[in-house]
Amino acid sequence: MAFDIDKLVASCRTKIQQFAGEHSHETFYRFAIDADMLCLNSIEQFATTLDQYQSGWERRTRQIDSLSDLSEEDKHDEEFGICTAEKYDGLERTDDAVVLQFINNRRSHLRSNGCEYYSEAGIIELRDNTGDWAYQGFADLDRECGFDHELYNAHYHAAMEAGDGHAPQTDYAIAINELVARLQRSDAFDKLKRTDDFAVTWVDHTY
Repeated sequence: MAFDIDKLVASCRTKIQQFAGEHSHETFYRFAIDADMLCLNSIEQFATTLDQYQSGWERRTRQIDSLSDLSEEDKHDEEFGICTAEKYDGLERTDDAVVLQFINNRRSHLRSNGCEYYSEAGIIELRDNTGDWAYQGFADLDRECGFDHELYNAHYHAAMEAGDGHAPQTDYAIAINELVARLQRSDAFDKLKRTDDFAVTWVDHTY
């Protein structure tokens, strides 16, 4: 079996328009095909994700006055570091003052490095990373849609073996490039509320 571009275009168009009808209150800035997944993200969902990452960093790096101030989530975050220090550096886990100092020293070091999600580069990377999108894989492409998983696997292995991690001449890469181009020319996204810089692309992972 090879990729059936006509069927893929028709399937994507249907899935995207159905999704658009269910998310009419959001404004979308990017569509991407990631392997066999259709992915979208909105500026509203991105703002929520960015806030979660920034507030999460603030929580994980804040100064602790007492071990009793640690939430269960904090304890989970700190456990690996404490266990490692106990095993390799002789940290006395039963001494609360020593453990508290260890935690605060680690957090101070993290704060000194800064939070990447406050930097322009970090924000752009988060915005573009489909793995952090709210709607990564809102629909999948399968054999019935005209997708060939064996050819995708061949692309994956070719990219793994390539010196730069890319395999632009595989059947998958060629087919997805054509699919993206045809979707851009179609009415597939007309029902979506979109930003002026809305873009359609596919994820060319570096393996």
